[in-house]
Amino acid sequence: MKIEQCLLSIEEAAQGGGLMSASVENIKSYLNTEGLPQRMVESLAELIETQNWEELNDRFHSNLAFGTGGMRGRTIGKTITAPERGSATEKESPQFPAVGSNTLNELTVLQATKALYNYVNQWMSQNGLLEQPRLVVAHDVRHFSRHFCQLTALAWRKMGGFAMVFDGPRSTPQLSFAVRNRYAHAGVVITASHNPYHDNGFKAYFEDGAQLVPPHANRVVDQYRNISLEEVIPWLDDFSEEDIPKISTTEDIDKRAYL
Repeated sequence: MKIEQCLLSIEEAAQGGGLMSASVENIKSYLNTEGLPQRMVESLAELIETQNWEELNDRFHSNLAFGTGGMRGRTIGKTITAPERGSATEKESPQFPAVGSNTLNELTVLQATKALYNYVNQWMSQNGLLEQPRLVVAHDVRHFSRHFCQLTALAWRKMGGFAMVFDGPRSTPQLSFAVRNRYAHAGVVITASHNPYHDNGFKAYFEDGAQLVPPHANRVVDQYRNISLEEVIPWLDDFSEEDIPKISTTEDIDKRAYL
């Protein structure tokens, strides 16, 4: 199904009451975005062709909210499309997260990372801190947690910062400790805490090791709202497995400081 046909079909679905108006606008925004990965286009086409309006409403009825502390959302859809399943079997995690404006996927993670970096960079400049913005990233064992962790660190490096990650899953308290121990300016932990298994989250921390609170949180939220898909989509093609070993690790925190 071509993009033009997809756009026509969702308009017809809206007129018939199958899709909410907000869902239509957000789906259009995705389909009209230049450079949207083909697998995402194919996922949307599959859901539209099968008239899975309930799934599309779930994924697109709003934009995933970045609020105080970060954001959480579904990363695996109720319906997993063939492009999202990829080479994984039905007993394995999908190869790719669910596409959608209201899901936690590569694009929303990259938008959140850029929002945090932009604010930290501005805050440092306003306070006379002429340093490279430093970030520590941790993750849990949820679906795509390691992938989102690496993506966050690589994006931070690409924007000019210095990023550190753990070599495996770590708790939120250890992330908080590492931010302070490494004199980082921010921290991120990829986790959704007690949410259902299909969710994941992007929780942001400031230089004091505490979760983002006003006024910092409000300003990161403002940044997030103004970052378009076009700004982050090119980054998906720029990252490769060869980049991952270049990320600094924090092994000595485990061995010497935290334990």
